[in-house]
Amino acid sequence: MEKIFKHSTAVIILLSIFFVGWGPTGHKIINQNSTLSFPPQMKVFLSWSSTLAQHASDADYRKSSDKTESPKHFIDIDYYPEFNSTGRISQSYDSMVTKYGSSTVIAQGTLPWAIIAAYDTLKNCFARKDFDKAVLIAADLGHYVADSHQPLHITTNFNPGGLHTRYEINMIDTYQSQIKYGGDSVQYIPNVSDYVFNYIYKNYRYVDSLIADDNAAKAVNSDTKSAAYYQALWNLTGNFTIALFDSASYRLASLIYTAWKNAGSPLPSISFVESHSSYPNNFSLEQNYPNPFNPTTTIKYQIPKSGLVQLKVYDILGREVATLVNEEKPSGNYEVTFNGSKLASGVYYYQLKSGDYISSKKMILTK
Repeated sequence: MEKIFKHSTAVIILLSIFFVGWGPTGHKIINQNSTLSFPPQMKVFLSWSSTLAQHASDADYRKSSDKTESPKHFIDIDYYPEFNSTGRISQSYDSMVTKYGSSTVIAQGTLPWAIIAAYDTLKNCFARKDFDKAVLIAADLGHYVADSHQPLHITTNFNPGGLHTRYEINMIDTYQSQIKYGGDSVQYIPNVSDYVFNYIYKNYRYVDSLIADDNAAKAVNSDTKSAAYYQALWNLTGNFTIALFDSASYRLASLIYTAWKNAGSPLPSISFVESHSSYPNNFSLEQNYPNPFNPTTTIKYQIPKSGLVQLKVYDILGREVATLVNEEKPSGNYEVTFNGSKLASGVYYYQLKSGDYISSKKMILTK
């Protein structure tokens, strides 16, 4: 859980178990797709795609061992009177602490300052050509940027009626195959602080829309565990949710690009690129694990070149029962989680298609 209870004694109880940004699925999508916007002069960093995805949730995993981590994932921006009256707060962390006290500022979340701090660390990694650490810092930066594009991470009303997990994890996991978008030309950011705070202010406008859409979905079906509820919620929120994912990936790419430019545009040596390249040489579809499974299993695959990738699941009669991937993908290594909770026990087949490559494997669902 990203949020924390605030007590008069300023004792903070971290609740970091349940609310984890967009969840592992959403964070992977946002981090991985950021490289689609890398400019040609950063082509040597396209191989970061799979690493950014793989480490997209590292920041969440740290919350159990690092007590300073949880506040970095949210900001209760509407807690502050000046935001409610002017739509803005001071961008200076020190000024906010002077005005409200460090306990209060930490309790309300430090997300924008965490983004700025991660950007500064990334720039320093680039400057000293520590590319191994740079990609991991970029993954953390992507996590915080993604959190700042989840409307319920930027408001005091962070879990209205249990919506938080339903929206960011359950709905995203169900409709992940429909979250499709490409890249765009990155922009150089003259003032990172202005950039971060301004887009958070813009994302805040989705808070009321999301809550209203949840109420409308519950009017369709009051059972918030039902497929009908989630279908209605996706129909109502899908367009702006995809737009938020797209913006998060693009803004992450722009921040990475700006850090790289401000560090002098360093490039790794040819030997470093070759030894650290994650570009696969061949297509590959691995056996799912675990197998047999109940109800989830992981499917890994790799593609050696960019192109349309389709990964679908079929029953023993050849009928399509799930589309796991159907989008353009850059070269890289990928993994997808398949949830068979709505299917009957039995034998199923999953098939990967990309260009002329087609491969299928059998898996067994046991309940």
